[in-house]
Amino acid sequence: MELEIPLVAESFYKTTDIPVIKNTMAKIAQTYFAEIQQAETLTRVSSAIINAVIFTESKGNKTIVSSAGAIGLMQLKPQSANDSIFLANKQKRLSEQEKQVLRKTLGNRLDAIFKQAYCSHKIKENNFKGNVVTASDLQNPAFNILCGAILLGLLIDQHNENGKLRLDKVLIRYNRGYFYKPKGNTPTETLTQVKGNKEAYNYVLKVLGKNGLLEMQA
Repeated sequence: MELEIPLVAESFYKTTDIPVIKNTMAKIAQTYFAEIQQAETLTRVSSAIINAVIFTESKGNKTIVSSAGAIGLMQLKPQSANDSIFLANKQKRLSEQEKQVLRKTLGNRLDAIFKQAYCSHKIKENNFKGNVVTASDLQNPAFNILCGAILLGLLIDQHNENGKLRLDKVLIRYNRGYFYKPKGNTPTETLTQVKGNKEAYNYVLKVLGKNGLLEMQA
């Protein structure tokens, strides 16, 4: 799939920000080299995208917990990780190798996810008690990065539009939730749609804009 870099003309970062950001991303790539490479190999999601998401979400702080309960490097809630594994398995995207790695953290709890009858997001968040993944699981960098990459892989599969990867839509859904459906035939149209949501709008600019995180890694 083709991906233009930059995908959008707008910028979030100033040119003077670039050296510091590049340095931080290089530290993330070095510190979590094995975990990021493992996730890239297993999920086929580019390490550059994974690194950009880690920087955007946590700047490489593996212990950070958001006010909304998102945990670690890729800022996942237990529910999001649980459902990403459930959906990847249901959609036959989860390989045997991924299952083996996930089982290192989850053990037999992985089978409990596979046996769930539905995705927990169909029930109002915080009222659902069936999540198997715990906050403690997501404090493990290898597990956290793999779950985040699994979610990105699911979204990337759904946004191959006319031979081009609409990574803007992927990032918006990573930020706003799997079941959010961004509209727009072009990145400009999609950005206009989400402009009222500052966090989602800026997310796209940070990664895909001029002076964005993917351009810095190109």
